[in-house]
Amino acid sequence: MKPQPRMFAPEVIDCIAEGRLPSLEELHRVAGHIWSDIRGARSAFAWGDLTDDSSDRLLTLRVAEAALAGSAR
Repeated sequence: MKPQPRMFAPEVIDCIAEGRLPSLEELHRVAGHIWSDIRGARSAFAWGDLTDDSSDRLLTLRVAEAALAGSAR
């Protein structure tokens, strides 16, 4: 039997369970997961290939931040 895919990245669970903000590394890992989930093989760019000022990258980082930290900001 195949293992079921995780609905939530482990980093999201850890940050919520521990009531803490994510590290930069956690933020980027979750953003990479989100990018893969949304774009998958259809994207012309892999997450690591996007430039730092890419609007797609910045939006995905914001979504990851919301998933990890909520709306406390």
